[in-house]
Amino acid sequence: MSSKKINITIPEKNLKEINNFCSNEKISKSWLIREATSQYIANISKKRELEKKKKDMEWAAKTMKDLREKNIGFAGGKTGTEVIREFREKR
Repeated sequence: MSSKKINITIPEKNLKEINNFCSNEKISKSWLIREATSQYIANISKKRELEKKKKDMEWAAKTMKDLREKNIGFAGGKTGTEVIREFREKR
C-alpha cells in the first residue's frame, strides 16, 4: 500500500502530548495517527450501525403494535392463539 504525506494543524498542547506519548511508547507519530484514525472510524461506523439497528427495531415494534391494534380478529372473534390451538388439535 502506498503512503501519502499530509500536513495537519494541531494545538501545541496536543502536539506535546503526542510527542511525549510516542517517545514513551517508542512509536512514531505517523503510526499513532494511523491507528487512532482507524479506530475512530471503526467506532463511529459501529455506533451508526447500532443506531440504525435500534431505529429499525423501534420501527418494527411500532408496526407490530399498530397491526395488533388494527386487528379485528379471526372468524367468531377468536384470537390467533385460539385458531392455532384448534388447528393443532384437529391434526
